[in-house]
Amino acid sequence: MKNDIDKVKFFVFSGVFGVLWGVFEMLIGSYLHILNLPLRGAFMSGFGCVFMCVLRSYVNYKGVNLYAAIVAISIKLLSYGGFKLGPIVGIFIEAVIIEVIFGVFNFNKFSIIFSSLLCVLEGVPHFFITTWIMYGGGIFEVYLNAMANISKIFGFSKEIYIYVFLIWLFAHFLIGFFSSFVSIKLIGWLKNEIH
Repeated sequence: MKNDIDKVKFFVFSGVFGVLWGVFEMLIGSYLHILNLPLRGAFMSGFGCVFMCVLRSYVNYKGVNLYAAIVAISIKLLSYGGFKLGPIVGIFIEAVIIEVIFGVFNFNKFSIIFSSLLCVLEGVPHFFITTWIMYGGGIFEVYLNAMANISKIFGFSKEIYIYVFLIWLFAHFLIGFFSSFVSIKLIGWLKNEIH
């Protein structure tokens, strides 16, 4: 950062966007978790990317997204759904991904698309790791047995779980692309400066 004005801009913008992101996580994220909707983590990651990309369009400094993530996590801890480790870790990982991508590729349309995809796809390994931590490795055997029983009842192929996983993965890609599209359009509308 060059001067005091840049420092003020850094903390004010990251604070404001962090609060907005945290309130969104606290209200919408908690509500989606209560409803137990599928792909809720992917949707929340996608919206988190929008907040971070728009923030970066205003303050293109290293660390600004990490600072916003810390603010968002602080707000998220006040959620009426109670403390959940998964979303907290997810917010932090998304901010790290954004920082790395924008640090390597600079801030442009490609880095917005790439970082949005990676942030949303982060939910795939995140799901398996947190599920394993919370329920143990045996939970995946339970999932596979449930899929095998469902496939028997409805006469589906035994390998239906592979197709379900591929559809789930494809949905993450779609949400990531949609998130980057919203970010680019919103930045263009707000700033009309992105190349």
